[in-house]
Amino acid sequence: MSSFILWLAAVEVIGLAAFPICHFLFPRLRDRGYAVSKVFGLLLLGYVSWVLSALHLVPSVQLTIVGLLLLMAAVSAWYAWGRRHEMLDLFRRERNAILMAEGAFLVVLVAWTLYRAYDPAITHTEQPMDFAFLNASVRNVLGQPEDPWLRGESISYYYFGYWVMGVLSELTALPSNVTYNLSLALVPALAASGIVGLVYGMVRSESRGLHYAVAGGVAAAVLVGFAANLEGVLEFMHVNRMGSAGFWEWLRIAGLDAPPVDASESWRPTQHWWWWKATRVIGSYDGATQVDYTIHEFPFFSFILGDLHPHVMSLPFVVLFVTMCWNLLQSPVHVWSDLSFRPYAGLLALAVALAGVAFTNMWDLPVMAALLLGVLAVRSYAARGGDVVTMAGDSLPVAGAVTGAAAVLILPYLLSFTSQVSGIGPVGHYVDVRVETTRPVHTFIVWGLLLTAVAPFVVVEFWRTTVTRDWLGLTAAALAAAVGPVAVWVLLHAFKGGREGDVIGRAVHVLPYALLIMMAVYTALWLARRPRPPMGRLFALAVTALGLLLVMGPELLYVDDSFGGASERMNTVFKLYYAGWLLLGIAAGFSVYYWAALRERLSGWRRFLTGAWSVAFVALLLGSMYYPLAAAASKGGFDGEPTLDGLAFIGEDSAEYRAIELIRDQAGSDSAVLEASDSASYYTNGPFGRVSSSTGVPTVLGWPGHESQWRGSDAWYAGRPEDVETIYKTQDVELAKDLLSRYGVEYVYVGPLERRQYGEEGLGKFETFMEIFFDQDGVRVYRWNR
Repeated sequence: MSSFILWLAAVEVIGLAAFPICHFLFPRLRDRGYAVSKVFGLLLLGYVSWVLSALHLVPSVQLTIVGLLLLMAAVSAWYAWGRRHEMLDLFRRERNAILMAEGAFLVVLVAWTLYRAYDPAITHTEQPMDFAFLNASVRNVLGQPEDPWLRGESISYYYFGYWVMGVLSELTALPSNVTYNLSLALVPALAASGIVGLVYGMVRSESRGLHYAVAGGVAAAVLVGFAANLEGVLEFMHVNRMGSAGFWEWLRIAGLDAPPVDASESWRPTQHWWWWKATRVIGSYDGATQVDYTIHEFPFFSFILGDLHPHVMSLPFVVLFVTMCWNLLQSPVHVWSDLSFRPYAGLLALAVALAGVAFTNMWDLPVMAALLLGVLAVRSYAARGGDVVTMAGDSLPVAGAVTGAAAVLILPYLLSFTSQVSGIGPVGHYVDVRVETTRPVHTFIVWGLLLTAVAPFVVVEFWRTTVTRDWLGLTAAALAAAVGPVAVWVLLHAFKGGREGDVIGRAVHVLPYALLIMMAVYTALWLARRPRPPMGRLFALAVTALGLLLVMGPELLYVDDSFGGASERMNTVFKLYYAGWLLLGIAAGFSVYYWAALRERLSGWRRFLTGAWSVAFVALLLGSMYYPLAAAASKGGFDGEPTLDGLAFIGEDSAEYRAIELIRDQAGSDSAVLEASDSASYYTNGPFGRVSSSTGVPTVLGWPGHESQWRGSDAWYAGRPEDVETIYKTQDVELAKDLLSRYGVEYVYVGPLERRQYGEEGLGKFETFMEIFFDQDGVRVYRWNR
C-alpha cells in the first residue's frame, strides 16, 4: 500500500507541475491539457534526464531527477501565478472535464494495481526482457543504458518507455521489482485519462449536453482499454458445445478445432492460457500447415499478459500526440513570419511528443506523422481552401519541420540503433515468398465491434454531404488517400512477377476499406469548408480514415524484417493493428455520442434503423466484454497473498532472491556479472539471464535469439557462448582471468542452473582469485576485486 501511495503521489505531483505548461501550450483544448498533463510531465522529465545523460552532461541519478522536477515546477508556478485568475476560472468552468479525467485515471490505476497484486510474477513470455531493460534504465548514470544481455553494448531497442518508468522508479526510490507492476498499472490509467479528456472535448465542441460528453468519453476509454475482440464469444460457444464440427473446421482457429465432448460446468474455459488465442485468430492453412501466422494484440490482452513492451507503453504517448493534433486542428494556420512565442513553442512541443512516440515504439512514428500531416492539410483547406498546391505548401513544411526536429531530439539513440528492417514487400504469392491476406471471417472477429461503431458514422456523414464546386478536388484527394496504398501494391506486385489476375481479386478484397476511407476523407474536407465546421466530427473522420488505413495496409504490404515464412507479415499486422485499435476506439467513442444525439432528431424508418444499429452494437459490445471478465479471472487467479513484488515468486527468503538483491544494491555502475547462457529464450530451458534481468547488471550473453532480432545478426555475440562455457568449465585460472577481464566481469554467479549447465569441475578455481561475496543454500557469488 505504501508503494502505491508513493507512486501515485509522484505521478500527481508531476502532473500538477506540468499542467501550467500544458495550459500555455494547448489553448484550444477544453481542459487546457489537464487530461494529458501527467504523461506530458513524464515525457518532459524523461526526455531531459535522458538527453543530459546521453550527452554525458549530467548523470541520471535521483538528485538530477528531483532537480529537474523542481525546475519544471518553478517555471509552472511562475506562469500559474501570473495567470491565476484565468486558471481558477478554468477549474470552475471545466470542473466536470477535469474530474472525469482524474476519476478515470484513479479508477483505472487502482483497478490494475489490485489485479497486478494477484498476478505480480515477472516470469513468463518476454517479461524478463522488459524487466532487464527497466533495470538497465534505472542503473544508468551517464551515456545510453548498457544492454544487460550483451556486455559492452548499448541497448538496440526502443527503450524510452523503460527509461521513463525508470525515472519514476528513481524518483520514488522504490525497487524495480515493485515498480515493474506499478508501471503496468500506470500505463492504462494514463491512457484512459487522456482518452476521456480527448473525446469529452471533441463532443463538447459540438454539443452542450454534458451527458453526451460523459458517455462519449467513457465509451472511448472502455472500447480502447477494456473491450476485446469477438474471439471470447467463440470461446464461450466452444466450451458450451455450441456449433457443429463443420463450423469449427471452417472457422479454423488454432485451439478451437472441435467442441469438447461435454459442456463445461464453469462459466469460463478452463484450458491453460486459453485467452492467448484471442491474439492468434488470423491464419490461413494449406491442408494441415498454417501458412499465415500473425499476432494482433489489443490493449486489454496486453494489460493482463503483463509484458511491459514498447507498443504497450507507447499508448499514453500516442494519446498525448493525438490530443495535441486535436489542439492543432483548432488553431490558426501557422505563418512563418509570425515571430510570437506560443506557435513555435507549440511546434517544439509537437516535436518532443513525436520524438517520445518514436523513441518508445518506432512503429508509431509513421502513423503519427501521417496524422500530423493530415490534420495540417485539413486545417489548411478549412482556412484557405484552394488546390493541392496550397494545402501542400501549408502542411508539408510544418510536418517536415516537426518530424525533422523529432529526429534531431533523439539523434544519440538513432545513431546507435540497429534496424532489422530491410524493405517493404507486397502481400501475395510469388516465386520466393508466399504471404496470405486475412480471411473475412477473421477480420470480423477482430474488428467487428469497432467497425460496427464507426462504419455507419462515416457512411451517414458522407450521405449528408452535397455537391459543391470543389467536388472534383475533394474526390481526387479522397481517392489518393484510399487508392494510394493499392497503387503501391500493384507496382510491387508487378515488380515481383505477380499474376495480373490477382489485381482484381485484391481490389475486391480491400474495396470495403477503400470506400470507407474515401468517404471519410471526402467528408472531412467537405466539412472543413463549412462556415462553422463541426470540429469534433471532422477530427473523428480523420482519425477513422487513418485507423482504417492501418487495417487495410497489411492486406497489401508488409514490412520485411527478421521474420519469415508463415510469419512474414506478423510484425506488420501486430504493430499496425495495435495503433489502429486505439484510433478506431477513439472514433468509436465519438460515434456513440453521434448516434445518441442523432437518434433524438429522427423519426420513422430512420429512427428504426438507428435503433437496430444500437441493438447490434450493444450486442457485440456485451459479447466482447465476456473475454475481459473471463480472461482476468483465469490469469489472475485471485488467490494467495497479494503483493506487488514481481520477484516474490522466487521466495523472499530464498538464496536466489537475496543474491539478486545484494548484487543489485552493491554492484557499481560499471560492474558486470557472469551467469549461465543458453541458446533458447523465454525461460524455455530454465531461467537463463534472470540475475542480469533482475538487477540490470549486464552479463556476457543473455537471450541470444532476442539479440539477433534486435540487431539483425548473430555476429554481435559471436564467440560469447563458448567464452561463457570456458570460464565456468576450464581449470586454467589464467585463461579464466583473461576472459573475465575481456568482458569486465566483477561478479560470477554459481547456482543450480550453472551447475546443471557446466558441471562442478571448473568451479573451484574461482576461490583462488576471487572472494566469496554471497554463499547460501547452493547459491554462491564470487567477486573479483582487481
